[in-house]
Amino acid sequence: MKFFLLALLFFVSFTSGAAQTQTHTSFETSALISSEGTTPFWLQSNRYGMYSQNGSQFFTRFQYHSSIDDLGPFDILYGADLIARPAINSTINFNQGYLKLRAYGFELAAGRFHNTSPLHDEELSMGSLGVSANANPIPQVRIGLYDWTSIPFTNDFIEIRGHLSHGWLGSRRFTDDVLLHEKVGHLRVGGDLPVNLYGGLAHYAKWGGNNHPVDGDIPARLSDWWNVFFALGGDEFTPGAEQAYALGDHLGAWDLGFYLNLDDVNVKVYRQFPLETKDNLKFKSPQDALTGISFEFSENVRLPFDRFLYEFLYTKFQDGARRPNIVNGRNCVENPDPTICRDNYRGNEDYYNHGLYRTGWAYNFRTIGNPLFILNEENLGIVNNRIVGHHVGFVSTFGDVQLTGKATYSRNYGKYCDNRIPDIGEGELFGIRCENIVDTIGGRMIEQWSFMASSVIPLNLSELPNLSLLFELAFDNGALVGDQFGGLIGIRWNPN
Repeated sequence: MKFFLLALLFFVSFTSGAAQTQTHTSFETSALISSEGTTPFWLQSNRYGMYSQNGSQFFTRFQYHSSIDDLGPFDILYGADLIARPAINSTINFNQGYLKLRAYGFELAAGRFHNTSPLHDEELSMGSLGVSANANPIPQVRIGLYDWTSIPFTNDFIEIRGHLSHGWLGSRRFTDDVLLHEKVGHLRVGGDLPVNLYGGLAHYAKWGGNNHPVDGDIPARLSDWWNVFFALGGDEFTPGAEQAYALGDHLGAWDLGFYLNLDDVNVKVYRQFPLETKDNLKFKSPQDALTGISFEFSENVRLPFDRFLYEFLYTKFQDGARRPNIVNGRNCVENPDPTICRDNYRGNEDYYNHGLYRTGWAYNFRTIGNPLFILNEENLGIVNNRIVGHHVGFVSTFGDVQLTGKATYSRNYGKYCDNRIPDIGEGELFGIRCENIVDTIGGRMIEQWSFMASSVIPLNLSELPNLSLLFELAFDNGALVGDQFGGLIGIRWNPN
């Protein structure tokens, strides 16, 4: 990453004199105060990992983003985002550092950059089931269509977008040097009609890695990448469990929805179905999903909101609890045969968790997907993935002042007992007892409330234009993330 940033600085100095650039810079500094040793949920979640989870802290951020758009068919974008955070876990790092080349609707990108998938409202949502804004940006190389692109000869009636990425998940996890495979594709139909339907599939996989406590170094060859791409089993050099079914830890989401564009309101409705196995491609657990509806109102509509969003999350079913797998009359627990039974048990998708890649769907101690899926304290998996949640978000404008709010209520049930993954804290937290390896006995539901309101107030100073005050307040109540109250106050300056 450091080498990449040095190369980026060299590139900036080389090109700045060769072509006209458009530049955006900003500087902000703030203080965050929490009543407890934990930062309120919505002050630290879906912020690309910029704020510490451990209570009060100071925060400083400098951003530089620029583009060159007069190089014939090519556009070049580059930037850096430096943060410094004195706190219990002090840090100074580049949250972003990237270089992008665009031409004819395609984009080749490298570095750390903000991105989420599949489609959702990044600012107001509780978070995608695929990649949300919760964790630090993952270093990667990506190629794809960065926006909706018309299929030739359809007169914009059929459009597509998508990307393919190769990323590095680093070594702050159970297995070192784990790699990320990501591909996302969507199709939209409707063109100029008021209703546009869309559908897509997001596929992610963790693969490779070194220093696994049992399996040692896991191969990461070109042939392994091919097997990961198509979710095929590995060869004799890969871990045994990875040979019979699929190499790597695969997950993703079906993403279906529509846009409705009317004179005074734009509506978006979407539903994301989580994927953990190939069987999920057949919608085996259709009740498990993130469902959302968002509204964007014109100035002609006299409502207190410019934008409003509601989401409902349900992930309790997961194909039911773990139970013996019966294949053609054979009880795979009593008579295991790897040529017939790829798994001696069935059920319990155990969202975001995996027996080999024990850290789960997380990066730098944060969940990559929806932040309501809580990572355990030892960074060894998701301790809560059976959730019923309601969430609202809004944006309002009063003169020059913008107000944003979020409120989330969730009922949390921990996770099913799983012969593949040992207890990682759900037993004590949720009162669950595991019997016969897979039977979940007892358990309790934990309620959690989380609120946040933020405001950006322009100061309109002639001596220092584009200076704004930042205010945020947040409150949590519940045993899952704790009871705490906190606030943030700061300033932001956008010189250009």
